[in-house]
Amino acid sequence: MSNGDEKVCNAVRELLNQNGVLEGEQEIQYATKFSVKSGANKAGIIVYNSGKIHVEGADSELKKWVTDLKTSIESGTAAPGILLPAEIEKFPQTLQERAPDCDGVVLWFFQEALRCYKAGSAAGAAFMLGAASEKAILLLIESYGNRIKDDKNREAFFSRVNNKMISVKYDEFKRSYKSATPKPKELPLAQDLEQLLDGAFNFYRHTRNAVGHPQIIPDLDKGVILANLGQFIVYVERIYKLIAFYNANDVQV
Repeated sequence: MSNGDEKVCNAVRELLNQNGVLEGEQEIQYATKFSVKSGANKAGIIVYNSGKIHVEGADSELKKWVTDLKTSIESGTAAPGILLPAEIEKFPQTLQERAPDCDGVVLWFFQEALRCYKAGSAAGAAFMLGAASEKAILLLIESYGNRIKDDKNREAFFSRVNNKMISVKYDEFKRSYKSATPKPKELPLAQDLEQLLDGAFNFYRHTRNAVGHPQIIPDLDKGVILANLGQFIVYVERIYKLIAFYNANDVQV
């Protein structure tokens, strides 16, 4: 039996375990102390037998999160959002570092996806990732089309993609790309269209549609969504390398 208030201890223990930050707990005089760790950051949360909660530790994102947890328990409000490891918190910064020319719209929707995930909404994150992906692909298609050298071929390409759904635009782009010259020759860029881009584009589009078309409740796995938040950085980095290639080369189709 805990020295601290049993009900409060159970609430604290459950939330810490859910977020994978409970390092240990020990009974101290008139209280139970929970040790909390995330990366290099540490904090403590003490639950007294009166039910009072005290937070200790150096200032950090972890301590801030633990303080929010304390407030949520004391006030009976919703628990704080999901606590993510430091490298995941830095995803937007990492995206900008690896794709310095990343469009502001792409970055905004990516940041919103991360906020949704942290708030516990996998559906919101999936929808925002789909929107960010669509904008990035539209920029690639526009860059490719603008570099088609022959005026008639360029006009014909844009007539096939303008005012169409994103899936139609992407399929038209792929068909044109297959017969176009030149193509990137260096790996992995040379293989990206049919390998990385196809799979990622279709995942982001399908999960967005699952959320955006209210026919059934979408079955979304939080772990898969989190993995694809990380994959999105590689995906956009490759898209911008393709954009840079086409900005430097005329296209013959």
